[in-house]
Amino acid sequence: MEIDKLLGGLVIGTMLFSCSAPSGIEIKESEGAFKLYVDGVETYIKGVGGTYRLDVASQSGANAFRTWGGDVESIKKDVALATQNNMYIMQGIAITKDSASYYDEEYKNKVREEVKLLAETFKNEKAILSWGIGNEIELGNANMGVAWKFVEELAQLIKSIDKRHLVSTVISYNPSALDSIAKYAPSLDYVGINVYGPMDKVKSVVDKSLYKGPIMITEWGPTGWWETATTEWKAPIEQTSEEKRLVYEERYTEYIQKNPRCLGSFVFLWGQKEERTPTWFSMFVEDSVDKLPLKGEKTPMVEAMQRVWTGKELTETAPVVKRMTINEETALDNVQVKAGSLFKANVQAVDKENERLTYVWEVLKEATVLGFGGSYEPRPERVGNVLVTDANTYEGMINEAGAYRLYVYILDNTGFVSTVNIPFQVY
Repeated sequence: MEIDKLLGGLVIGTMLFSCSAPSGIEIKESEGAFKLYVDGVETYIKGVGGTYRLDVASQSGANAFRTWGGDVESIKKDVALATQNNMYIMQGIAITKDSASYYDEEYKNKVREEVKLLAETFKNEKAILSWGIGNEIELGNANMGVAWKFVEELAQLIKSIDKRHLVSTVISYNPSALDSIAKYAPSLDYVGINVYGPMDKVKSVVDKSLYKGPIMITEWGPTGWWETATTEWKAPIEQTSEEKRLVYEERYTEYIQKNPRCLGSFVFLWGQKEERTPTWFSMFVEDSVDKLPLKGEKTPMVEAMQRVWTGKELTETAPVVKRMTINEETALDNVQVKAGSLFKANVQAVDKENERLTYVWEVLKEATVLGFGGSYEPRPERVGNVLVTDANTYEGMINEAGAYRLYVYILDNTGFVSTVNIPFQVY
């Protein structure tokens, strides 16, 4: 009985869990499975993280996008994008990861006013699906009850004004945070979970927690840099774009679609960002880097999502990267090159449609200015010149000792590009 009180009506067992917004968006539960309905239509969220190239997302089968925050004017722009591309928005509301701020009434009053304004402004907006209060705030708060109580207060504030939209929060892959939410924030309609490598463990972890409501996978993609093998000098080894494609398809079809408590997902990142490398989480490549002849082409991960969202095979696919070496060694061999000596790289790739391939080679210093929790990182410094070839080989020389990474972008000249890189050390 005590647990039932803590869960605020998210009752364990055969009783119905129901969280609904009377004006058209509701979640229904039957025998432990949850389904989302928008204006009476069952809707499974096929979402992307970010607002980049939403035309491509929509054409590929996506029906929603997620943001991490915004004011009234930026949300109006998001709404226009959503309307233009026939998509819904999971609109983020940014709140701090700083634990001290949750004891600061001045900070909390400021947030309350911002949230009230957003709820009043957009309470009837049909393009908005839900509000997402905070992103991984537990990373700075050790699941402190005071932070989750504030999330609960904000959820109740929104619901007192906005009767249409769902309200959620987003956590990292953190089982204890689910228990805290069940205890302190029972008004939330669902919980978003950001998860990468342990996707196969999500269902079990959620089922074992005190939280008994629905979830969305609000950020997911390749295996993260904190989860992969590293070189002897601690450089993380990135998957090839073909390895990522396979991972995206498997994680979606086996662990997202098949989870009866999951309402859908938002794949990360539908765009490009620097995080340890320019390519790690980027589903598109860069398009405005000096002397780098890339124009924001699609990677194989976009191909993967179009395949799983639509259930159809594509007529044009990305090049398939099989292997890359420097002096016949792979990244796992801890490649070392003597300063001032010539080294040779080789990449093996094929194109299923037999398109002509172009290879773009670039050496960057290993990233040293590193962000936290996805925060900004500058692009590492380039060493030497970008080289464009019709051949799958590269020769180079570096005179200064240090940690570097050789990238190759393989273009099929139809809008796709595949990527692979090797970290190496010059001594």
